[in-house]
Amino acid sequence: MKKLGVAIHGAGWVAGEHIRSYQKNPHTEVVSISSRTRESAEARAREAGLTDVTITTDYEAVLKDPRVDIVSLCTPPNLHAQETIQAAQAGKHILIEKSVANDLASLRAMQEAVQKAGVKTVVSFVLHWNPQFLWIHRMLEEDAIGPLFYAEVDYWHNIGPQYKQYAWNIYKEVAGSVLLSAGCHAVDAIRHFVKDTVVEVMAYSNKRNQEYEYDTNLVGILKFAGGAIGKVSASFDVRCPYAFNIDLLGDKGAIRDNHIYAKDFFAGQTDWITVPTIRPDSGDVTHHPFDGEIGHFIDCILNDKESFVNLADAAITHEVCYALDKSAETGQPVKLPL
Repeated sequence: MKKLGVAIHGAGWVAGEHIRSYQKNPHTEVVSISSRTRESAEARAREAGLTDVTITTDYEAVLKDPRVDIVSLCTPPNLHAQETIQAAQAGKHILIEKSVANDLASLRAMQEAVQKAGVKTVVSFVLHWNPQFLWIHRMLEEDAIGPLFYAEVDYWHNIGPQYKQYAWNIYKEVAGSVLLSAGCHAVDAIRHFVKDTVVEVMAYSNKRNQEYEYDTNLVGILKFAGGAIGKVSASFDVRCPYAFNIDLLGDKGAIRDNHIYAKDFFAGQTDWITVPTIRPDSGDVTHHPFDGEIGHFIDCILNDKESFVNLADAAITHEVCYALDKSAETGQPVKLPL
């Protein structure tokens, strides 16, 4: 069976992890690496030991390459919308790093292009393949803590000059907001844990790092259609190690990170059970489970099925982010859909 040809567009930090995971997958072959500068694309190829690969700075040439079946978009966020539309129009399946779009109009244009082309998409909410996420989802599916009535998820990560992305992450036009840049992981997570529609939000924000063009700390409250309530927060100014905090309260018990209390499910339980597992406790992309994400993406392509984190689903997460940003800006609650 012919391998699916992969083009990596954008040659930053995360691109290296995409390449390594595609190399491990028996159904894919990286055939192209493109970037704004040829030097960065060549560097990624050398790191991965790729010799028979096209290196280019021309994205349109990538999309015209008949060997390319899949495009992984690893460029800065403000470029994703147009690049996704172009890739869809060229008939390529697309893995999109987040955020996918910094405004609602661009998001809708992307959705229209993807739907019209009928291509498969996955948006890189890679934490769904983190072992702690897998364990929590299993417990929720088993009804271990019952229906959720309250949930909290926090994304705390000091993104400062120690990270290369800081050079562009400080600009609102590029990164969008603290939620769109990275905090959207928390919004995506709470949506998938609660498994319900967000109907209203309220948020407040501030910042300490004045080099950023947008507020770098935000806290928001969420109202779900079924009556559950929740809280999300994101901080780039936090002065502590990376933290992705998860608190879920259900009718039968509770989950706090890798701890669970569910005495109806675990007979005789008298105290919290700690699950020794790999937690989402690092901002280093080498820590993230791209093998699982990309394996899922390829399975969706080969078996003609839609991903649970496709562009249509990610659009809902992004719309909640836009609403939270709007609420923080106006000081007023915002109803959804926008």
